[in-house]
Amino acid sequence: MIKVYGSVYSRASMVMCVLETLNLEYEYIDHLPKGKEIKQDAYLALNPNGKVPTIVDGDLVLWETQAILFYLVEKYGKGELWGNSPEEIADIYRWSLFISNQLEGFALDLFSQYKFVKEENRDAAIIARANSEMDRFMPILENHLEGKEYVSGNKRTVADIHGATILSWAKLVGYDFKRFPNVDAWIKRQIKSEAQQKVNAKA
Repeated sequence: MIKVYGSVYSRASMVMCVLETLNLEYEYIDHLPKGKEIKQDAYLALNPNGKVPTIVDGDLVLWETQAILFYLVEKYGKGELWGNSPEEIADIYRWSLFISNQLEGFALDLFSQYKFVKEENRDAAIIARANSEMDRFMPILENHLEGKEYVSGNKRTVADIHGATILSWAKLVGYDFKRFPNVDAWIKRQIKSEAQQKVNAKA
């Protein structure tokens, strides 16, 4: 059985959402992103970064969220959440990497500043840059999602789970998605999905 080390309140939620969507059995081992468990030798032997998530699938030990997601859908998806041609797979990579490279860090900056830093200690420069960069790249995604339910192709893929989950971090702390209704609706579909609700129930 696949073991998932992480927390519902971390990137591990994406991994668990993929597993739930594919109806795969897994063992969830609760490790908080800043918890003591990830600093212990037993965990560091699995993931020397001391971060979550990590999975163990037989003899395979794998960390880095996107690597885990792509591995799971390639090995177990049987076409579900994945593409059926090199072109479709490349497009999934494209949009997943676009959100990782251009938006994820800034969404996380906003989430961290508003969620974990007292108001009087928040770094205005970090917040301003994060908002500016989100505003810079969000129109690309907004225009792409015009008239579309999914970010890649005509079915739900791992890129939807990954990308919408990341952007939900900014939504949780008040980033104004009303200016980007296509993206906003896309995030809401992920948040309300059956698989995500099953993951949330483990919290």
